[in-house]
Amino acid sequence: MAMTAALLPIPATLSSASAEPEEEGSAAPLVVDRITPDTIGEDSTLRVAGEVTNTTGETVEDVTVRMRYSRHPFTSRDELDKFATGEDWQPNASGPDEEFDGELVPDGTLEYSLSTPVEDLGLSSYGVYPMIIEAVDGDGDALGAQYTFLPYTADSDEDDVPSVDLAWVWPLMDDPQRADDDTFLSDDLHDSVGAGGRLGRLLESGAQVPLSFEAGDEDLIEELGLEEAETSEEAPAENATAEEDADSLTPEEDEGDEDENGEDAEGSDEEGEAPPARTEDIPVTWAVDPSTLDDILRMATAEHEVIEDLLTDPAEEPVRHTQEPNTAAQVWLREAREVLAADTVVASPYANTDLAALLRNDMNSDAQASLRLGQEALARSLGLSADNRFAVPAEGIMEENVQELFTENGAHRFLLNEEAVPPASWISTTPTAQAPLPASGEEAEGEEPYALVSDSGLTDVLSMPSWEPGESTLALQRFAAETAMIAGESTGDDRVVIAAPAPGWDPSPEFAAGVLDATDSLPWLSPERLDRVELSDAEDREETRKGLTYPDHAYGDELSSTYLGQIEDVGRDVRLFNSILVGDSDPFRPALVRLESVYWRDREAMAGATRSLVGRSVQSRREDVRVIPGDPVTLASSTGTTGVLVANDLEDEAVYVYLSLYSENSERLSIGEYTHHFEIAPGARTTVYVPLSARINGSTNVQVSLQNAAGEPISSQDTVIQVNATGLGTQALLISGIGLLILIAALAPRALRKWARKQAAKANATAAAAKDGDGDGDAKDTEEPEAVEAAETKAESTGTAEPAEPGERGSEAPGADKTSAGAGSDEDTDTPREAEPDTPAGTEPDSESRPDGSGAGK
Repeated sequence: MAMTAALLPIPATLSSASAEPEEEGSAAPLVVDRITPDTIGEDSTLRVAGEVTNTTGETVEDVTVRMRYSRHPFTSRDELDKFATGEDWQPNASGPDEEFDGELVPDGTLEYSLSTPVEDLGLSSYGVYPMIIEAVDGDGDALGAQYTFLPYTADSDEDDVPSVDLAWVWPLMDDPQRADDDTFLSDDLHDSVGAGGRLGRLLESGAQVPLSFEAGDEDLIEELGLEEAETSEEAPAENATAEEDADSLTPEEDEGDEDENGEDAEGSDEEGEAPPARTEDIPVTWAVDPSTLDDILRMATAEHEVIEDLLTDPAEEPVRHTQEPNTAAQVWLREAREVLAADTVVASPYANTDLAALLRNDMNSDAQASLRLGQEALARSLGLSADNRFAVPAEGIMEENVQELFTENGAHRFLLNEEAVPPASWISTTPTAQAPLPASGEEAEGEEPYALVSDSGLTDVLSMPSWEPGESTLALQRFAAETAMIAGESTGDDRVVIAAPAPGWDPSPEFAAGVLDATDSLPWLSPERLDRVELSDAEDREETRKGLTYPDHAYGDELSSTYLGQIEDVGRDVRLFNSILVGDSDPFRPALVRLESVYWRDREAMAGATRSLVGRSVQSRREDVRVIPGDPVTLASSTGTTGVLVANDLEDEAVYVYLSLYSENSERLSIGEYTHHFEIAPGARTTVYVPLSARINGSTNVQVSLQNAAGEPISSQDTVIQVNATGLGTQALLISGIGLLILIAALAPRALRKWARKQAAKANATAAAAKDGDGDGDAKDTEEPEAVEAAETKAESTGTAEPAEPGERGSEAPGADKTSAGAGSDEDTDTPREAEPDTPAGTEPDSESRPDGSGAGK
């Protein structure tokens, strides 16, 4: 098997004599491009090829590339680890070499090729042997070295080679990528789902077949049914239609009906239709984070916003740009639906929630929500369900209360690491992956809980760099050596080893494909399906591992109580928002659970900025349910009606709200009965008509707020309506009019009396003038006008109803006239006097007496 990779830049693969590249991207001094064959037997020929580069900065002469090795195999995996550092003992047996005469200028490169028959090496028996490939100059100074390994099967038949079962857990996980559902924290996931991206490569290498990452001509969203899957949040995969069943079966359904030992019961499918299942290649168990799949689904189906740099200035709103639905995400989901349906799928809690911290801080509802959200996200994105018999705790460790939570949700197989279930102190070999766990909670009948423990050594090997030239070859050689060492340990029992890379695994395509190929080609490895790994019977079980352990450092690593308290503050705002939504909608629950991920344990600044984004989003959504301010209201009378316009600008949720109006001065303005609570559809508006009653003219403010059923305001600020009462002016005019009528009614008799007196005075004057005319015609002609005028003047000035006699007027002295005039100064005094014969009926000729009595008698 051809293997290519680069020089390992970590101490575990470089000796002190090795020269590392001066900077990233520069050439390594010694590269091993190829080691063949992958399985070395007695009849094999060992070949090693690669390049030497002069990185010293000076010309070197007479370069020699040589092989050194030991004829004694490693006795333990610890010895193998120490040798890989280059700081332990050095092998002294000499192998083949190649000499290059002449000069090698700085940055100059030489290609080398070493070969030797294995029988010439003198290897004794099956095992892993140390090997060094090194380059030296003519003076014997080392230019570079690579420490690697020779797994050797000796001359045994293949059936005599010790073997071990190897089960793969293939991760499809990423860090939380969103704040609220519409806001992505970066472009990382957009790049990751492409053909050359991390998740794209992992999907293709785990599928072990070429995938098509090109968009087809048809609409991918319609093809995948993603819109329907997104809206059917509560529909589990088991409720899928008959057409969807083939893509949504769990691994145990893939196998048909199984007996108690997990073996297929052939012919159990009465209809004869077998679900899709992997029949070739290496079986893998896909470990997925439902939050990652949810993020990809969001990218694929909806327009979304991406933040350019969240930490540029956390105090300010970050710069965002809008992206259309991502075609690469659509294609990735299409391929993932087909690939994962053929294998076992296990799921972590949503966003790899820190369950231990949540349960320790009495946030049990959030812990439960993380498991429920995971199931829903898988059904939406992939159209299938995870195998709920398996639990995948964050970072591979858990406490008993976390185990109990998983057990309540149907799990009894727990994927853990060796920190959680360490090997027993007395054991010196690699124990099998299965380990019994204490029963926690109510275990299902006949389902004893047990751990499936991943091998930490293999996890470290799989994390080795594999992208630079030569790195993949050395990493594959180390993988072969580790597994050969495990297989060669004499235990006498059948064992299973679990290879589980880290969640953020980022191997090169050559390395990812190479380890799966090696699982099939290396004679000491036997591929195994994880869902068929069972716990042995109690009487045959050897206790090779300690009980469930929660490491001391894990307590300090958990999300702090302070941080979770801040999440609860955001959660209170979320609860208030949810309280007005119709039904059981909880749109911000995924965002809160993402904030509770173990990812934030050592990212304080990023966590704070993301939490602020979620808080602002909750506040913004609450403000989408609002009272629309109107113009000031003017009452044209003492009562009136005003309309309050309430809008629900939420696109997806109907709301049920309570409208509250409060007059700041109830003595001046009161509010009548109106519709207090009502439902508003998404994007709709409604008007509530409110009766008002004013007692006093003037301006009064009415406070308007929207509340939930408990009377809690859903907005931090009320809307103010100004009501101006002017309708009371009509009432004032009415009162004034009534008063005027009363005044007129009171003054009318006096006016009539005054008019009557004037008419009587005129009549008396006319009568007197006529009488004087009978006695003296001349006098009449000369005196009548003056007499009449004088009488009228006197009557007007004195208010008397009877004018003076003409004769008397003519015989009176001037002083008498003055006295008579002064006596009439008070018109309101009425003094009875003798009625004149010619006084008209209905008149009152009485003169008014003066207050001092001077007007009596004439």
